[in-house]
Amino acid sequence: MVVNRSSKRREPHRAGELVSRALRDLGLPSQRVSERVRRAWLGVMEPAWEGRTVLRRIEGGVLEIGVSSAPLREELAHFHQERLLEVLRRAMPDVSLIGLHFVLDGTSTGTEGRKGS
Repeated sequence: MVVNRSSKRREPHRAGELVSRALRDLGLPSQRVSERVRRAWLGVMEPAWEGRTVLRRIEGGVLEIGVSSAPLREELAHFHQERLLEVLRRAMPDVSLIGLHFVLDGTSTGTEGRKGS
C-alpha cells in the first residue's frame, strides 16, 4: 500500500489557538472579550435598567441585549441606542461592534444588568 503524503509540512498549532480561531470564525467572542463587553455595559447602563437587561451574545458585530419588558426594549432602541453604541465603541475600540439589538427576554435578571457584580 502506498500512502501519498504531501511534502508540505504544516506548523503545529496549539489546541487553544485552534479553538479560539474556530469560535472567532463562528462569531463568538472570547471569554476575555465577553468580560470586557460586560464591564463596558455596566459602565454605560442607567441605574433604572439594573436587573432588567442581560447581555446575550455578539454575532456579526451586533451585541444582542435581552430586556425584561417591551416598553424598556422600545425605550432603549429608540432613545438610547445611538449613544450606547458610540460609548461602547469608544470603550472597546478593538472590538468590532456595528450595532445593538434589543430583544424581549423574560430572564433578564442576570448579573450583566447589576452594577458592582
